[in-house]
Amino acid sequence: MQTLLRDLRFGARRLAKSPGLTVVAILTLAVAIGTNVAIFSVMSALLLRPFPFRQPEQLVSIQVKDETTDHGGTLLRYELLRDRARVFESVAAWANDDFNLTGVGEPVQVPVARVSPNFFSTLGVRPQIGHTFNEDEGRAEGKPVVVLSESIWRSRFNSDRNIVGHTVTLDGKPHTVIGVLPAGIQFPFVGPADIWTPRYFEHTLFTPQRLRMGVGYLGFLARLGAGQTLAQGNAELAVLNQQYREQNPTAPDAAASIQTTAVPLRDLVVGDVRGKLWMLSGAVALLLMIGCANVASLLLSRALARRRELAVCAALGASRGAGARQLLAESMLLAMMAGAVGAGLGWAADRALSTWGATELPGGIPVGMDLRVLVFTMLISLLTGIVTGIFPAVQLARTDLNSTLRDEGRGISGGRARGRLKNLLVIGQVSLSLLLLISAGLLLRSFERLLRVDPGFEPDHVLTMNVSLPTAKYTKPEQQTAFFDEVLRRVSALPGVRDAAISAALPLSWKRVTPLLPDGQPNVPLAQRPFIDIEAISPQWFGTMRVPMLGGRGFTAADDAHAPKVVIANEAFARRFWPSENPVGKHVLVGRGPESSEVIGVAANVRNKGLAEETQAQLYLPFPQLPWGDMNLLIRTAVPPLSMVQPVRAQIAAVDPDQPVTAVQTVDELMDGSRAQPRFIMMLLGVFSVTALGLAAIGLYAVLAWSVAQRRQEIGIRLALGAERRTVLWAVVRQGLGLVAAGIAIGLAAGLFATQLMSSVLYKTSAHDLTTFALAPLVFLGIALLASYLPARRATKVDPLEAMRG
Repeated sequence: MQTLLRDLRFGARRLAKSPGLTVVAILTLAVAIGTNVAIFSVMSALLLRPFPFRQPEQLVSIQVKDETTDHGGTLLRYELLRDRARVFESVAAWANDDFNLTGVGEPVQVPVARVSPNFFSTLGVRPQIGHTFNEDEGRAEGKPVVVLSESIWRSRFNSDRNIVGHTVTLDGKPHTVIGVLPAGIQFPFVGPADIWTPRYFEHTLFTPQRLRMGVGYLGFLARLGAGQTLAQGNAELAVLNQQYREQNPTAPDAAASIQTTAVPLRDLVVGDVRGKLWMLSGAVALLLMIGCANVASLLLSRALARRRELAVCAALGASRGAGARQLLAESMLLAMMAGAVGAGLGWAADRALSTWGATELPGGIPVGMDLRVLVFTMLISLLTGIVTGIFPAVQLARTDLNSTLRDEGRGISGGRARGRLKNLLVIGQVSLSLLLLISAGLLLRSFERLLRVDPGFEPDHVLTMNVSLPTAKYTKPEQQTAFFDEVLRRVSALPGVRDAAISAALPLSWKRVTPLLPDGQPNVPLAQRPFIDIEAISPQWFGTMRVPMLGGRGFTAADDAHAPKVVIANEAFARRFWPSENPVGKHVLVGRGPESSEVIGVAANVRNKGLAEETQAQLYLPFPQLPWGDMNLLIRTAVPPLSMVQPVRAQIAAVDPDQPVTAVQTVDELMDGSRAQPRFIMMLLGVFSVTALGLAAIGLYAVLAWSVAQRRQEIGIRLALGAERRTVLWAVVRQGLGLVAAGIAIGLAAGLFATQLMSSVLYKTSAHDLTTFALAPLVFLGIALLASYLPARRATKVDPLEAMRG
């Protein structure tokens, strides 16, 4: 221990004598360590940190889906799982909804979770005040009760600890508060919810009859019984799925292609982010390797400069390993200081990720520094210290005392073997940096193509906002129709408004799917019919969004609830079902309805699965024939869209003063949101690649500068003998370009294999995109020329007389 402390003190004194090298090495390693800490903290939160529930490893999500579509759970399926499952200790259900909260400040729409009474007991969650739901409260005849989240209890009810027993008005009905959830607890698989109700068998958007007919609106949560495995759970679910088909042959989710499977709850939360996190983890690992190679090269140069000093000490009886041990102590000190700075950078990066990347990460899971991240920081710092110090330490330990004392006295350089090692470090930095640069280039090409995607509508100057009518107040379809007709009439008359319309789904998204039977298709049972997106819109929607009609006509005010049923097909629907026929005049049986709908028009394709997905087949229905309480208002303006928010709110309040408006945004913002995740990943990888490029350039410069310093006498002699300075300059530049060329060759070969793993995150861009693989090396060569020219120019400034005298 005394020897270690002595080596550390000696190393600290040595580092203090070289403040420039020390600062550069610490900053280089701190950036590399900080990026690893930041990405690991995200991975720790999403993949490693246990959920704050009882035995979270026993919790699973039960999913009802076929190869392409998640159908959601039906009420009938939940009742079968709840009553017959034996492998699972309990099966709970939830659904997202919205309530209008009135009587406490201004009317506001709040997110609601409808859950089965056993939901909280399945998770093992207890409230901080009051109690959670019991079985009686979860029945249709039960008293309307709610549990509040801690955030709404604090913001709306002033943290009143006597809140239990009080009533709150939700959608015009009184509900009794029975409990308040603990602070900080999140339910990321459910999503945001401020109010929890046990009336899972109801929903604002569906009648009880429709829920019983097989609407897939529920999510299923289950806890495996003691000693039971996921495989056993899936085996039982397969049996129960078959029983469900036999008992409900006409249900929409009774098709043979639909399977019921259990997956770990974390898989539901993380989704497709897992693969992207591993990609970013690989990128920062490469960055750390580049930083280590850079600092190892600096320390190796420093060690070579001390060879004579250490050789003299060894000749006087000092241990041969003492010098190597001191170098390791120096590198460990550097790494630990860099780790401390890197932890700070990682913390700052976490805050930035939480702010800028909040919508790109699964919600409800806090990302930050915890004990696991701190341990990771310490371990990676120790590993960095070992890696950066091992190369110079090994080289120093292998030094021959006699040749060192003899050669140093004549000013001979550090030897070809040591030069080769430094060159290999530079080649490694170049190849790894090029790999990151190619990856960032592929994402940039992908994002560029995503920016050029035609959404099928004109997004400029369009304002959107959501209006969700409470079914308790607007119980009849004609009431919903009358409300939105009046709102559209008032809003359309506002100065600055060009057009206004309503739609159930926002642009780039879908809201409802239903089984359909188009003309010409086999008359199969409901469960075997194709599920297609359907969209309820007002007649003004196509004009407001500037979507052209390709044939037939659009909707009019005459297409009301009493008129014959009509639909408009999008181009994808027409191509899928009537590729060589005129769709206008064809008929489609929508859902369970006995009356078919006539296709009166064909509209151009509008992206309905996001910008990165091709347009899916879709039918548009006139709103009066498919009334829906949860609608989006779309207003095309002649003025800045956000300037119309208050006038539009005022007109809605004039129709119903208790009706709140939510999700106010422009369609441009909506489109930016659709590009947010690929842009976020591209920016992160771009930052990593630029940092790696800078480190590699610094490493190349350092090696060439060291080479020029070692060959200063040789260069002076050549100049004295008549060598041209441009010949000397080219010799140094050629050495640098040779190292870069070797690194580029290795990087390109590695890129051909590594970038194949990125295929899933690229949009219409090949993982072997020729342009990217050609441009990235050219960019690197340009940087390498600059990094090589500076030491080469210094070499041409050598004074032959001073060099030979030295």
